Amino acid sequence: MAAVIKATAAVEAETFKALDAGVTGAAVFQDVPDDQPLPVVIIGELLSVPFAGADDPDRRITLVIGIQVEGDERGPCTDIQDEVEALLAGVTIATDDWNLHYSVASSAAELAEDGSGYVGTTILTILAFSNS
Repeated sequence: MAAVIKATAAVEAETFKALDAGVTGAAVFQDVPDDQPLPVVIIGELLSVPFAGADDPDRRITLVIGIQVEGDERGPCTDIQDEVEALLAGVTIATDDWNLHYSVASSAAELAEDGSGYVGTTILTILAFSNS
């Protein structure tokens, strides 16, 4: 019998697959190489909370997707955020171990600290229900 994949690992893997296949014009990473040119989409912070007790496999997961772009305009950043939302908002992904239900909690885009471009943050909520 194969080992059951944890909810957080399933969310990371399935989110990467969806974004890597669907986002145009930006590379998708969890760990961005130092020499990687912008724009990039980053699968960032992840918070997992069980629905019931600590032994409950079902989870509410919050996942932060970061976007970094160069340039003077916010548009390229929000365009990528729109792609992320179109790919994942309201989507259910079924794996052998999990049913993952995605929704968008929020999106924001702001000028980078050094003024060289824009940084976007899209926060996803994923309800992960175990198939076992």
